[in-house]
Amino acid sequence: MLKLIKSITLNGNSEIDGQPVVNLSATIPDNTGVGNINQYIQSAELYEKNKATVRKDIADFQTAVYEVEDEIAAEVEVTE
Repeated sequence: MLKLIKSITLNGNSEIDGQPVVNLSATIPDNTGVGNINQYIQSAELYEKNKATVRKDIADFQTAVYEVEDEIAAEVEVTE
């Protein structure tokens, strides 16, 4: 039997002066609202020189993911 699970994918990039430093992605399945966050550092040199800025971008991305998770969790609670 086929079971489909709809999910939401979020993608983000932390950039310094237009240069990509970190790629961020998250997949959040609709059935649980518990996502997975992945990050890939594209430029270790720019990351090292701009840690505070890049880490803020990463934290902002995580906050956005948590907000979507909470929205999905609220929807799942209503339907149960």
